[in-house]
Parts: sequence; structure tokens; C-alpha cells
Amino acid sequence: MNKRLALIILLFCSVFACQAAVVTLKSGKKIVGEVLINNADVVIVRDNDGARFQYPAADVVSVVDEEVKETEEANPEQEEKKTQGGKKVTFLLDAGGGGAFIPNEANGGFYGGELLIGSRYIGQKSIFLGGGLNVACMFMPNATYVFLPLQVAVKVPFIEGKHTPYAGANIGYGFGVKNCVGGLYTSAEVGYRYAFSSRSSMYAALRAQFQQATVTGTTTIDETNFNYHSGRNFITFGLQIGISF
Repeated sequence: MNKRLALIILLFCSVFACQAAVVTLKSGKKIVGEVLINNADVVIVRDNDGARFQYPAADVVSVVDEEVKETEEANPEQEEKKTQGGKKVTFLLDAGGGGAFIPNEANGGFYGGELLIGSRYIGQKSIFLGGGLNVACMFMPNATYVFLPLQVAVKVPFIEGKHTPYAGANIGYGFGVKNCVGGLYTSAEVGYRYAFSSRSSMYAALRAQFQQATVTGTTTIDETNFNYHSGRNFITFGLQIGISF
């Protein structure tokens, strides 16, 4: 009799202690309803239609409060970070332009873009780490110079969420394509990222780039043409806009 009374009291208290939750089973099935009992042996849940379900605790992956679930869904990257970790591959495509100059020599402009491929998450954080190819066209008063940097890139958010500022850096070798021989390439940027979903985002950033090069050309002295090679450092600064997918 005492055991029966204790069971009735336990069930009575459980009903009042119940909460709206999402119960996920190992089979992948999810039940949304009120959790009546949740212990080391059994999970009993009553769905929104009043039907009651009982599952062995060993078959239950998680019991998540519905408010917590809604908070996770508000961040489109949260669920994928849990399931994919650092294995999710993403592509990043951007383009931009701005000013360019050779210190103590010439000022001009540039435009360019890049295609990168890498990991979307590192250590459960939305850190991009990858590599790819860049193209930069620099317009100086005396000539146009074109580079194809092959690079490694990283982009690190300051906070996690749908809206976040971030910082990034690239390093590699810029191959000279027109009027130059290439050299070391580096860049740094600060910007803003907006996540459309767990798989795609938009980026906008201010970027500064440094490119070493050997410039080639021809000069005329006393009606005789001479080819020359001269070291130069190209520095650019401007705006980059891109998407990841």
C-alpha cells in the first residue's frame, strides 16, 4: 500500500514538474511534448495530442527543453557545428578593389578577387581555415601589373552568432603574370559576417595587402633599348565583399 501511494505521489509530482521538451531517440525520431519522467531507467513523455510514450533511457539521445531548442534554432550555425565539427567543407568567393601604391614611387589602384576552399569549423568554433587562389590587377601610371597569389587563409570571428565581426589573414606566394616576377604575398583584414543559414554567409571587410615583386621593363638610353629588373613592394588597401557556401 505504501509503495502504491508513493508511486501515485511520484506521478502526481512528475505531472506538475513536467516541461515542454524535445526528446530525440537513437533512431532519429523526435517527440515534442511534456516530459513526465526522466531518470536513469526510463523516459516517459506525453505529446501535444495527449498520447503517452515510454522509452528505455538507453534509447534516448537527448531531452532538450523546448526554449533551449528555440534558442539553438535562432543561431543557424549551432546545430551544424554540433554534427559536423571541423569536417564541413566550404567555399569562399570574394571580390573588391581600392588604392595601390609603391612606396616613394607611384600611386594607383587595384581590383581583384579570390576563391578559397577550407573548413567551416575548427574546434566547434566557426573559424574558416583553408587555401586557394587570388588575382590582383594593379594599375600604376607607367604600367599594369597582374599577380596570382597562391595562399593559405584564416578568418576568426570575435563572437559566435548570426552577426559577428571577424579578423582574417592570408599568406602565400604571388606569381607574377604581367610586367613582373612574383614574390611573398600577405594580407590582413577586419570585417563583418552575416550568416544566412548554417551553410552560407556574407562577408564585408577592409583589407590591406602586401606583394613583393621584381618589375621588368625596357628603358631607352642614347637611342639604345635596355631591359631592366628592379625590386618593388606593392601595397594595396580597399574593400572586399564575399560569400561562403
